[in-house]
Amino acid sequence: MKSRLFSGIFFAIMIAMSSCKAKKELLAAQDHIQKLQTDSATCNTNLTNTINASNAKIADLNNQISSLSSQNASLSKDATAYRNLINDLKARQAMLNAALAEQGTSLKEIREKIITGLSALADSGIDVSFRNGFLYVSLPEALLFAQGSATLGKKFKDALSPLASVLNNYPRVQIYVVGNTDSLKIHNARFTDNWSLSTERANSIVRVLRDSYDVDPTRLLAGGRSKYNPVADNGTKEGRAMNRRIQIVLNPDLSKLWDMMGQ
Repeated sequence: MKSRLFSGIFFAIMIAMSSCKAKKELLAAQDHIQKLQTDSATCNTNLTNTINASNAKIADLNNQISSLSSQNASLSKDATAYRNLINDLKARQAMLNAALAEQGTSLKEIREKIITGLSALADSGIDVSFRNGFLYVSLPEALLFAQGSATLGKKFKDALSPLASVLNNYPRVQIYVVGNTDSLKIHNARFTDNWSLSTERANSIVRVLRDSYDVDPTRLLAGGRSKYNPVADNGTKEGRAMNRRIQIVLNPDLSKLWDMMGQ
């Protein structure tokens, strides 16, 4: 009887202990599950945030790609326009160079022909030279005028014949006739001062070119520089003689060049 009683008590104790252990395991399992659920929620939140951030980054990158694509299209248009401009400028430069070469060739030809045409007067002090894109023909006073006079005699008119012939062969070249004097005071009642003498001498040359040699008057311009454009010392007789001169300045026709530049 006692043996059965002890067995029942022992069995009850074992059941109670087993139940307590199961309860502890259940609580531990529940805690673990709660932790897993918390961790899962945290992971889900972090994952959601990461996905949202990634989506925002992707959207930003797509916007950048779209913007860069637009910029690239614009730059492509600009590059095409720039290439067209460069090609146009190169073409214009080639045209300008050709026109300048043409004018330069014309002036060289004119210089050679003037030198040849005036070769008989080579010892008279004539000078033909290039300066600043113009061709200068310098004729000394002794070849054209008596000192203090602006009247051309027949002999002096004939001296202009070879020059006029060359000028007529190049009708597009403009002709500037400029009178120059020395610094001595004029002793001729006809002229107020060296200004009037130098200007009237230029006018005399222009009239002869127009009336005797049929040079187109629209190409002619006359002017005087008095004593203010010396090439030598006015303090010596020789220097004053060099300063008393007529300059015929030949200006190439630059209208074509201006038209090109204007375009």
